[in-house]
Amino acid sequence: MTAQTEHRLKIALWCVPIIFSLGSLYSVVTVGNADVSARMGIVEDGLKVHSALKAHPVTESRLDVLVTEQRALRADVAEADGTLGGVCAAIDGARCK
Repeated sequence: MTAQTEHRLKIALWCVPIIFSLGSLYSVVTVGNADVSARMGIVEDGLKVHSALKAHPVTESRLDVLVTEQRALRADVAEADGTLGGVCAAIDGARCK
């Protein structure tokens, strides 16, 4: 094998992996970009739907439970306050506020 043939073979052996690497990089970038664009569209649509909701359905049901429990607690506190006022008024010499 001559020096010139050996030199050409070395150039070919060095260029083949570089060409395949550049081709695969181009493929990843172009296909990945399209995939990311499609996913971004899906996420944006979901965000629009979510933003249009009054509240998240689970959060809304939890808030309803909390409001109901708070009303019951207020009723219990008002009843206890009335009972305490009655007990305080019934005790002679008690300083009721």
